[in-house]
Amino acid sequence: MTRITLVHQAALGDTVLLIPLLRSLRMRFPDAAITLVTKTNLGQMFTMLGLVEAYASADDREHTAWFSAPENKSPAEPNSRPAWADADYLLCGVAGPNDPWAQNAYLARPNAQPKSLLFFQPRPPAEYPNHVTQWHREQLAELDLVEPQPPLPRVNPDGVILIHPGSGGDAKCWARERFISLGRSLKRNGIIPTYVLGEVEQEKWGYRLIDEMKVEFPWYLHMGLYELAERISRARLFVGNDSGVTHLAAAMGVPTIALFGPSNDRQWSPVGPAVKILRAPEPNSTNLDALDESTLLSEILAELRIFNS
Repeated sequence: MTRITLVHQAALGDTVLLIPLLRSLRMRFPDAAITLVTKTNLGQMFTMLGLVEAYASADDREHTAWFSAPENKSPAEPNSRPAWADADYLLCGVAGPNDPWAQNAYLARPNAQPKSLLFFQPRPPAEYPNHVTQWHREQLAELDLVEPQPPLPRVNPDGVILIHPGSGGDAKCWARERFISLGRSLKRNGIIPTYVLGEVEQEKWGYRLIDEMKVEFPWYLHMGLYELAERISRARLFVGNDSGVTHLAAAMGVPTIALFGPSNDRQWSPVGPAVKILRAPEPNSTNLDALDESTLLSEILAELRIFNS
């Protein structure tokens, strides 16, 4: 068994984009047992989905202690000795080789092989010409990783059409009113979509509006990540902004229409077997407000015709 620990601390979308790296590691090491050190809710979801064997919280004292330089002791000692550090390969995406984190890692693993502690930057520079998943593999060239196959597409002809109107930044969000209008246009075509709103979107939309809209549409409100992943996995089609939830839908193999504005989809497009990136036409391709509802509606109806053909 090859024990691999991957340390990464970021939001949902960036963490989901680690899944191809996990698949590459399993191709390279078929007997791998992978531990992910990350935020607790993400670690729970990755473990329950079978993407890793175990997880540890990146917010635990055993990990955060590594961001401080080791105390001056003789002999030198790390600030902590977490169990996950005892791995054949320790891959770090939270620090560089000259940081206090690395000093602690070397001290905690005195008998480790020289090239078993590797570092990578999770986010590529703006001028990087390829996808972030390739960027990850390139930085870990010592492991001879290859590009993995995407997951098999999920075909759920009886599933719902999920619409997730949220994202981490306002510039990445198509207007709320347009998402509501889109739902009503779908209803006129005999399709009743289900809306997915997290806590942030619920606050932005307001509970009064949501209560009014519940008369027209079904909703998924305020659920844990694993439950959200399970519900997404049963969807017929997912529609959303450039967000972590959209990345999750694509990674689950669900046909996904992702609305992009200012983000660079060459680097950050969702990874999955059936992903359609939708932008406003030039010269307004970076302005999500310029994307017409009719364009999105046509794409959705076209995807559904593919299912029915």
